[in-house]
Order: sequence, then C-alpha cells, then structure tokens
Amino acid sequence: MSDDMTRTFESRPVTPPSPGASASGPVVPDLRAGLRRLSQGLIAYGAIALVVAAIAFGALIWVNGRIGNLRTEVETTITQLAATTDHTASALRDASATAGTFSTTLDQVSKTLPVVSDRITGLRADLSGLEAQLRSVNILGATPLGGAADTVGKVSSSLDGIDTQLAIVSTALAANSQSLAANEASLGRLADSTQALATRLGSGTVQDSLADVQVLIVVILLVFTALSLVPAVGAIAFGVWLRRELAQSGA
Repeated sequence: MSDDMTRTFESRPVTPPSPGASASGPVVPDLRAGLRRLSQGLIAYGAIALVVAAIAFGALIWVNGRIGNLRTEVETTITQLAATTDHTASALRDASATAGTFSTTLDQVSKTLPVVSDRITGLRADLSGLEAQLRSVNILGATPLGGAADTVGKVSSSLDGIDTQLAIVSTALAANSQSLAANEASLGRLADSTQALATRLGSGTVQDSLADVQVLIVVILLVFTALSLVPAVGAIAFGVWLRRELAQSGA
C-alpha cells in the first residue's frame, strides 16, 4: 500500500505560487485597492467630522455667550421689576390705609349730619317762635320790635331747606363711605398679591431656572461635539493605520 500512495503523490501536479503571493500570505490586488479606497474614505470622513465638530464647538461658544448675555439682562430686569413691584405694593397698602381712614371719617360725618339737621330744624322752629313773640309786642299800637322780628325772620328763612340738603349729603357720604371701604379691601388684596409677586421675583427662582437652561444647552452641545469628534479621530486614526499597513505590505 505504501507503493501505491507514493505513486499517487508523485502523479499529482504541483501548482506554482501565484505572482501576488508574499512571505506574509497571499493578498488579492483588488482587495488592496478596496482597502486603499476605504482608508481614503475613512480619512475624508474623519476630516469632515472634524470640521463639523469645530463648527459645533464654535456654536457652543457663541450660544453660551448669547445665553450668558440674555441671562444677565433678564436678571437685571427681574431685579428692577422686583423692586418696582415691591414699591407698588407699598403704595397700594398706603392707599388702602388712606381709603380706610377716609371711609371712617365719612362714616362719622354721615352720622353727624342728621343730628345737625335735626338741630337746624329745631332752631328754625325756635326762630319762628321768637319772631312771632317779637311781633306780638305792641305798645300803644306800635311794634317797636318789628325790626328785630324781621331780622329773626330772615335768619329763619335762610335756614329753610338746609336740613333737607344735609340729609341728602349724609346719604351720599354714607354711600361713599361704603365704596371707600370696598376700595380699601380691594387695594389691600392687590397689595398682598403684588407683594407676593415681588417676593417671588426676588427669590431668584427665575435666575436659577435660566442658569439650569444654560447648563443644559451647553451639555447638549458638548455631547454633540463629542459625538462628532470621537468618530472623526477614530476614523482618521484607523484610515492612517490601514494605509500604513498597505504600504508596508506592498513593500
């Protein structure tokens, strides 16, 4: 059997090595060209990605600056608005107190005027009686107190209708007192609401929110820049390494 195996191996033709073979192993020429194009594509992709990363980094700096300026403007405006709102609340509270004081004064006056009206009515009755008594004085057919009676009558006539006018004024003052009391309550509520707004504006909540938004935008742009930069560097490094390996293999 050994003689048969020897004759079989001797009868097989020996295939010569291909022209593209080397000591490190055979490499197909078409595969080398494809790898060369792949390395060029990787380097081109990395260069474009680096440009995109640079643009993203520039946009990051620009946006951060714009947001910083906007944040400064907003903080200044909010500070001024908080101070103005606080002053407005103080003014409204003072107006509420003034309305309350004036309402109390009008209420007291409206209660006093009916008393004055009643006294004027009684005074007119007394003056009318005095006029009649003065005119009743008769000495030998003469009325020496007639002039005084005429004067008293004029005074009584001048007081005619004042009691009615005072009653009308008293009613109007009572209505105005109620309106001012309602205004006092409204101004007080508005002052409290304005003061609460001033406190909220001065608490720094809005400023902190703007700072959080700025940090969030910066982080997003940094992540985008990193996502553009890391593949770019990797593609360029792999493309350069591949070209170097192809050059060494060709040599």
